[in-house]
Amino acid sequence: MTSMYVLHFLNLAIQLIFFFKLVQIYAWKKTTAALIFGCYFFNYFVLKNCGYEIFQTDAFANTIFLVSFYFLQRQKFLQAISISFLGILTWPTVTYTIWLLYFFKDPFPQDAPRLKLHTGKTLSVALPLLSVGAVALLYVLHKQPLLESMLFIPASASLLFVGAVAWCFFLYVVLHGCDYHFHSPFTYIREFVRQSPWKKLAFVAIPFVVVSLYLRAHTNDEFYFSEVAFILQMFLRPLKYPLITPVAHICYFGILPLLVVFLFRNFSKEIFNCSPGYALAFLAFLFFAIDSEARHVIPLLPLILVPLGCVIDKMNLSVKAVASLLVLQLLLSHFYVPINVAGIEDAFENNDYYGVAQLYYMNFGPWMSFEFYIIWAFIVIIAALLVRFIIKRSKN
Repeated sequence: MTSMYVLHFLNLAIQLIFFFKLVQIYAWKKTTAALIFGCYFFNYFVLKNCGYEIFQTDAFANTIFLVSFYFLQRQKFLQAISISFLGILTWPTVTYTIWLLYFFKDPFPQDAPRLKLHTGKTLSVALPLLSVGAVALLYVLHKQPLLESMLFIPASASLLFVGAVAWCFFLYVVLHGCDYHFHSPFTYIREFVRQSPWKKLAFVAIPFVVVSLYLRAHTNDEFYFSEVAFILQMFLRPLKYPLITPVAHICYFGILPLLVVFLFRNFSKEIFNCSPGYALAFLAFLFFAIDSEARHVIPLLPLILVPLGCVIDKMNLSVKAVASLLVLQLLLSHFYVPINVAGIEDAFENNDYYGVAQLYYMNFGPWMSFEFYIIWAFIVIIAALLVRFIIKRSKN
């Protein structure tokens, strides 16, 4: 336990160092740097969860991505790719995302074919349809127990319907301003072949094969992870309660999701103007973000904070506005709420997610009881109004 605490403090020190190194690259104003710092460090995960569940790999995966991402921005590709391989031991998504950013870092030709689909509107319809389709499939296959095990509540057709409508409406409101058109899959393949000489491909492929073979030879071959179940839960969990995904994300990350939502038009332009690889990486981020278990996007957080910081930096927020937002961020982190209360050990042992264990489990979305969901939905509404008011007043 002591060793793990030492590792966590060392990990936090590395995050602090490379966070400020990343800030130096973009030369943000002090107010912008302070706000992004608060979004990154003043949340439930850093202030509470890391010290409570210290054997999770989330914080270490986040550092691997942050350091690799920093070296990518500095165009030091050898360091970036080498460090990214550590993600295979903790969270492989980190490794693959860095590779996407590396392989497609250069702009495509202006005349490169693009899909005719409007990205924002397509996603706002496609994601709820996939959720509804997953529910319908489980009903057709008479797999309602599987549906209920993923939702942790009895399946209610009316509640699922309301959840689907609310989810579709929320996504449309947020995404409809994103008018980016992805390149066609053939374009990505062609540009990968054109921009990735054999030496560049071997630089990634050979170490990957070596590491994979080593892990296969020296680790337990009994896997308890199902990709199919994971994808199913991604699409099913947003329907547990209406808008549980944004509620759970704000419960976990504070004002960060609200800033992204309110500034999404400029935020999305900043992202898609970076590179084709950044566009693909953001699509991967959105996939993990639709699940109400907010911790799934922790390792990729720098991917969001950089474009958000660039957008905020152009807004010239006042010191008072930034201070107000940081105070709200600290309040939403609920680091001051104790977890180890009487009865919590019995709740864990009996798989009782809806009593005192909510002090821990409510931050993962799918375990929210209806009472805690209502409380946090009310908190989210107030927080959204406050963030909107502070941003608008500061602009004026």
